[in-house]
Amino acid sequence: MNSRNLDDGSVIHFDSQGIVQIHDFGRGVSLHVRRGIMTLDFARHVIDDGERQIRTSGRYVLMVDGAETKMHTTEFREVMTAWFRQHDAAVVHMLIKSRMLEMALNVANLVLGDGRARAYFNPEVWESIGRQEVPSFIRRPLSLPADLKTG
Repeated sequence: MNSRNLDDGSVIHFDSQGIVQIHDFGRGVSLHVRRGIMTLDFARHVIDDGERQIRTSGRYVLMVDGAETKMHTTEFREVMTAWFRQHDAAVVHMLIKSRMLEMALNVANLVLGDGRARAYFNPEVWESIGRQEVPSFIRRPLSLPADLKTG
């Protein structure tokens, strides 16, 4: 797993299977723009972000642009579900295109016993949820430096 801090204040984590760019909007709100396959190594970065947000803001609102996410591995899903089960101050709002990802979030909600993992197919609705949490929230594209080698 490789990581890099970008000039816009975001951080990217990447390997040969996927990439995530993390933007911190303050007040416990993070945007994760994902592409590819999310493995256990990526879960560790999500958890690190969540722990930091809860420590500084008392909550974690994870806004995931997962429109280009191919899949989340079993290990990723299991670790993230266990972490969310232990952290009631954490919620996830995921923009997706895949019914399979929607089903995975529904299963997570069954395990969690609540509706803290929400799926959205409409980008405008998803973005409005983010703006309810922090007015400056906007959807951002995955922006990679020209010299970045992700694979």
